[in-house]
Amino acid sequence: MPEKTVKPQIEDVTEDVLNGDVLKNAIDFIAYLRDNKINPQWSATNVWKISYQSYSVCFIRLYGAADYHGLEPGSWHIVPFIGEYEASSLSDELKEIVWANQKTCRGCGLCALKLNKVFGKEFGYACEKSIVFINPDAKDIECIKKLIELRRSEIKEGKAKKHKYIPVKDR
Repeated sequence: MPEKTVKPQIEDVTEDVLNGDVLKNAIDFIAYLRDNKINPQWSATNVWKISYQSYSVCFIRLYGAADYHGLEPGSWHIVPFIGEYEASSLSDELKEIVWANQKTCRGCGLCALKLNKVFGKEFGYACEKSIVFINPDAKDIECIKKLIELRRSEIKEGKAKKHKYIPVKDR
């Protein structure tokens, strides 16, 4: 009989993987999620998916997740699902933070919805998961919270696109 997969709480793993200010920022962010009734759900080893009304909001990955995520020991990242949000109330300072955390992917277009612009700025290729905050500091966390608020508003208003995950082996 196959062994049952353990689905640990994110706080338990976070405390084993992170330390110092990196740990504090992670714990504070997880508390924010729980306070807003958007609870992290275990997805895979050291990966938690955050959803709202069955729509993906973001992923949290800790060191120990699949190697292709490129996480170093003692690190974590947040990948918020974003839209173009051209008319958003995001401040110019926070837009700069978003742009600075845009990661170039291979642009296959299979794993996520393509974006033409990210908050008005064009990139060679951007998708709804191309913003990646690695070991986010307090200002990054503020920005991520705003991105989550924007995503939740889009979902509530029926404007959000639904992401369809394609397994790595099928990309």
